[in-house]
This record gives sequence, structure tokens and C-alpha cells, in this order.
Amino acid sequence: MTSKKKIIAAGIIGNVIEYYDFALIGFLAVMMGNLFFPSHDPFLSLLGSFGAFAAGMIMRPIGALVFGHIGDRIGRRYALMSSLLMMALPTFLIGFLPTYAQIGIVAPILLVLLRMIQGLSVGGEYASSIVYLVEQSSLNRQNLYGSFVSVGAKIGMALGSGLCGALLWYIGEEAMGEWGWRIPFWASIVIAAAGLYLRQNLADNYVPSDDKTLPIIAILRHHRREFWQFLTVASSIWIFYYTVFVYLPIWLEKSAHLSKAQAGQINTLSIIVGVVFIPLMAIVADKIGSFRVMRTAALALALGIYPLMVGMSIGGYWIALAGAVVMVIFLCAYQAPIFASTVSALEYHGYRASFTAVILGSAAGIVGGVTPALMTSLEKLSGDPYAPASLIAATSLLGWIVLRGRKD
Repeated sequence: MTSKKKIIAAGIIGNVIEYYDFALIGFLAVMMGNLFFPSHDPFLSLLGSFGAFAAGMIMRPIGALVFGHIGDRIGRRYALMSSLLMMALPTFLIGFLPTYAQIGIVAPILLVLLRMIQGLSVGGEYASSIVYLVEQSSLNRQNLYGSFVSVGAKIGMALGSGLCGALLWYIGEEAMGEWGWRIPFWASIVIAAAGLYLRQNLADNYVPSDDKTLPIIAILRHHRREFWQFLTVASSIWIFYYTVFVYLPIWLEKSAHLSKAQAGQINTLSIIVGVVFIPLMAIVADKIGSFRVMRTAALALALGIYPLMVGMSIGGYWIALAGAVVMVIFLCAYQAPIFASTVSALEYHGYRASFTAVILGSAAGIVGGVTPALMTSLEKLSGDPYAPASLIAATSLLGWIVLRGRKD
């Protein structure tokens, strides 16, 4: 494997593991809700499952602070190795957890604790890999290299969703609910082993500075404007991201009246489309400008999401599939440039890991993490199956307003 290919593979492997796990939580949400949060009301079981998902995600900003500081003060490679080890083990162990029926309330507590450990390490992994890839790239390929992190995420989601779908087809829903759900969690150890191999002797030319100021303190003192601008846009992106890849399969079953298998197929195909379009949109951003691409995507999403979801709910399988593909293309255009743009927002390299980690960790963790539960609750309380579309439109419009003030 050539040096550049190894850098890319080593940079993205942690995100493959991270989003493999997220795909399992999304695909198996109803099943795990019944196993770990049993209730006479299916809504409460589903909400409990998404609550466990959110608990892990909310830990991401804390992990971002910890590992961002490690990346700035010790080195990028050290942050990448330690976060990978902390992330892989909990995913594997979830496959061994006893259920509520076996040990009662201890079962969901253990699940939430493992998710919190995952979230802590993920908060560092995501940003550390982004900063590493962007800093290893040439100036005219920063968006492309930054986008590879999202390619890794989508590969992980495709693997997770695809494996769950194949198991569901092969052993059936009953066996999947009894014991089959454990297999995808056990399989994560294979990806983790590949990650450790790739990150051995990883090249890292970053040299920590002698600056003793805590990076996050310096950022909040001297770069507040950039911090809030990028946090707003990133939050808008991750609300849409987790709606598309975690909440949408559930919505397709309830509001578009598709079967679990059909919703799973659409989810897997959508992720594959994302793997193709993320680097394509990043290449476009490298050519014409990051903020121009993001502004266009944000405005198109604000105007188009509501009619798109209405059409998906009434058009049957093929219209739902087409709508999901359009959503993913919008998402890729909006998301692809955010990685390199966030890293490059600060010229001083000594704060970049912390800046990127806290912004993307908070957006993906706090905001994105509560999105599936928020969307479930909005739809339930309002009785409107299109309530999620209204929230996405509003946050995308806000993102567009913020981006108008940024120049490429």
C-alpha cells in the first residue's frame, strides 16, 4: 500500500467502526428497544433505544475536549491510536450484554454505560482523523481528503446496515430478535483489528508548540466568531445527517408504509450513494469554493425537503427510494466541505484539533445525537408525519444565513 493510500485508510478506519456501530443502533432500534427498554407502548421502547443512542452521542463533546487537547499538545497519532482502542471494545461488548428479561434494569444501564464510553472516544476519533487527513493533503485537495472521513463513515454504515439486512433475510425476524442481533456487534472486532494494523507506525509530521495556554480557552477568547459560525452550520448538517441515516428508516416504515426489509434496502442503497457523492462534492468544492457549495445545498434543502418527504410518503417504494437518493445528494453537497473548512478556519495549527473536535463533536454529539429521539417525539406530539421536514428546513435556512457571511 502506498504512503498516501495508507494515510487515507488509517485516517478513515476509525470512522468505519464508529458509523458501523451507529448503523446497528439505527437498524436494530425497535428490536433493541424491546429487548432493553420493554414497554406496553412501542413508542416508549423506541424512545428508550434512541435515548441510549443519544447518551453516547452527548459524551462526544467531552471526548472532543480530551482528545482534541491530546492532539494539539502531544500529537495527532497519539490521539488516533488511543481513541481507536477506546471505541472498539464497547461495540464488541454490547454483543454480550444480557437483556432486560434476563437481568432487569441492570441491562439498559450497562447498555447506556457502554454507549457513553463509545461516545467519549468517538468525540476524539472523528476530529483527530479529520485534522490528520487535511494536514497531510495538498492545498488543492483539502476538501477531498477531509471528505474521506465521511466516506469511511458511510462505508461503516453500509457494512452495518448491509450485515443486519442480510442476517434478517437469512435467519428471519424472530431469530434476529432472539440472538441474531448480537452477531453484528461481535463482527466489529474484525474492523478494529484492521484499524490497529493500519495505524501502526503512522506518519505524523505535527510538532506540538510550547504554548501553555489551553487550546479551548484560547479559542473562546480569540476566535469566538468563527466558533459560533461553524458550530451553527455543523449543527444544521448533523440534524439532517442523523435524520437521513438513523431516523428515516423508522419513518419509512410508519409514514410511507414500507416493510422493514424495504426500509433497510433503501437505507443501505442511500449510504452507498453517499460513498460515491461525498468525494464528488468535495472535488467540486476544491474547484469552485467550499462555502459556495454549502450555501447552495443549504438553500436547496430548506426549500425542497418538505415536498420531498410528502412525495416519499405517498409514492410507494420506488418514489421513496428516489427521494432518499436526492436527500443524500443534498446532504453530501452540504457536508463534504465542512471538514476541511473547519480545520482551515484557524491558521494556527496548535489550536486546530481542539477547534475541530469541539465544533464537530458538539454538532454531531449533542445536536445530532438527540435528533432521532427529537424527530420521534415531534412526530408523536404533533401528529404530523412531516414535522421533521419543518425542522430540517428551518435549520438549513439558518445555516444558509450564516454561510452568506463567509467568503471562499
